[in-house]
Amino acid sequence: MKKLVITAALVGTTVLAAPSAFATGSWENYFCGTGFCSDDADFNQKLLGFQKAINNIVDFDDATKIVQEAVNAGNLINVGDADSAAIDLANVHQYADVLQKASNNIDGGSWFNSSDIDDATQSATNVVNSISGDLVKAVEQKSEGSQEATNNISGDYHSKLTNLEQAATNVVNTLTAGMSKTIEQTSHTSQYAANNISGGWGGYDADVGGTFEWDDEDAVRTQTAVNAANLVNLGELTGAITQHASYNPQTALNTAEFAKWGTVYDLGQSATNVLNNVTVGEIDPSIFCGCYDGWEVNQHAYAEQTAQNLIRTMGDVNNAIQSATNVANSISVPSGNE
Repeated sequence: MKKLVITAALVGTTVLAAPSAFATGSWENYFCGTGFCSDDADFNQKLLGFQKAINNIVDFDDATKIVQEAVNAGNLINVGDADSAAIDLANVHQYADVLQKASNNIDGGSWFNSSDIDDATQSATNVVNSISGDLVKAVEQKSEGSQEATNNISGDYHSKLTNLEQAATNVVNTLTAGMSKTIEQTSHTSQYAANNISGGWGGYDADVGGTFEWDDEDAVRTQTAVNAANLVNLGELTGAITQHASYNPQTALNTAEFAKWGTVYDLGQSATNVLNNVTVGEIDPSIFCGCYDGWEVNQHAYAEQTAQNLIRTMGDVNNAIQSATNVANSISVPSGNE
């Protein structure tokens, strides 16, 4: 099955720069902030409420060549790269307190039928607070609420399932830019990403009659669950970054269960949670070093991360792969940079 790609341009937050900062006469606020009413653009976004995207296919005999995509997105800014962007961004503030639910369901109905399912792809995606641009001077992103991305494929007691792909993804507070001065990201958003496959004694096979190699370039896991909060990807940082995460539980689950002696071939599961991640090509703190208590990158996380995979059958399991990963507070700077 060809890999289904859903791209969400994500970009994140930063800080300060209110007129009151200048009124105080504080040198720290002056150097850490970016004034409004400059030649560059100032954007402010606030999102409240809920978003629900739901797809259902139910009570069928057999199903083949099915694609379901459920996407919710809020507070998105994309101004292009250095060659194509019409503007640079000075201050960008994003706030979201929203419930996002993306759900896909394929259910054959009665457990005593024989609903075979072949070549089905499900993608459930939630994104909130995303910024992308070449120059984004000061970013502030804050999120609350919850994100839930779920996919379900259910056959029945006698069913055989083949060539399936499920991806459940939640992303909050992301910034991708060539250069930024100050970035502040805060997440209090609960994230739940789950994929479920229920089959019969016909079992599962990703490549019937063929040879499936997990190290092939185009190999795709059967089930992928991802939660990510507070992500920064920069070419150059000229100031400071601060990231805070609490009351932000992340749960990534993949489950595949088969009745009786269903044999499983070529089933891959990947569950991943990422919290507070910074990748920056170069750090040049040319501004006053008092920003965020003098730290170029300052990360605080109260982590509640669960990544779990399950394959259950009384039959054989062949050529399966599982990976469960949790990452909190990560900073990556290429060699040769400080």
